[in-house]
Amino acid sequence: MTRSILLFSIISIFSSSFCLSQEHKEEDLPSTFSLLINQDNAFGFYPQVAGSFPINDKLSFSFYSIFWSNGSYGTPEFGTDLWTEVGVGLSFSAFQNKMVINPSLGFTHGKLLSGGEQGVPFDGIVPNVLGFVLSGNFEAELFTSYYKALRSEGAETYDYLLYWAYPGFILSDHISVGAHYEGFALTRSSSGASGLLYHWLGAYIKFNINDTYTLRFSTGTNLKEGDYSDDFYKLTMFADLN
Repeated sequence: MTRSILLFSIISIFSSSFCLSQEHKEEDLPSTFSLLINQDNAFGFYPQVAGSFPINDKLSFSFYSIFWSNGSYGTPEFGTDLWTEVGVGLSFSAFQNKMVINPSLGFTHGKLLSGGEQGVPFDGIVPNVLGFVLSGNFEAELFTSYYKALRSEGAETYDYLLYWAYPGFILSDHISVGAHYEGFALTRSSSGASGLLYHWLGAYIKFNINDTYTLRFSTGTNLKEGDYSDDFYKLTMFADLN
């Protein structure tokens, strides 16, 4: 019953957005489709696809997917049950177009949150918010997401919180530099365990080609001792495919 309700909700969102977009034939906002390729020493390799299309002249319907390819999130010996994340949301500008805000609702499919022996659809739900700031030479990327288990397929289920901030400055048409702050926490588990898993603080450099292709590399230290490395590195490639 829960899965049927979730599927109905997603279909309803798509249907209502399609109808609204048909009412606004003059699309002042562009449609977008982009590819992000990420790799870091915490989550491994995880490509991402994101896109949007206008609902009206101020609001866009957005969608995204993350191909979590870390084998430990599935069944390592067979390379199956890999974690998959898909979500939809809305995108709009604020503060005189100096900020773009994109709240989304995603769903994970696999077994990382639900704790079972096999991957299942709607393993978890992921409310998240992504924001971009551009004001003069100042830029920033802000993100937070909450990974909440929707199903209990085994003895242990998990909830996580992930967040980051990239405040920086544009040095030229092609180069930006700034700070990288990121945290990842286990907020709940069936066994009662919880706590901060890593706490990164460092710097980034970003190369930009005509706002169509960017490459951002960041590195620094992990302020939280534990299972993750004492230092971190993260690489993100962005390509506008329009």
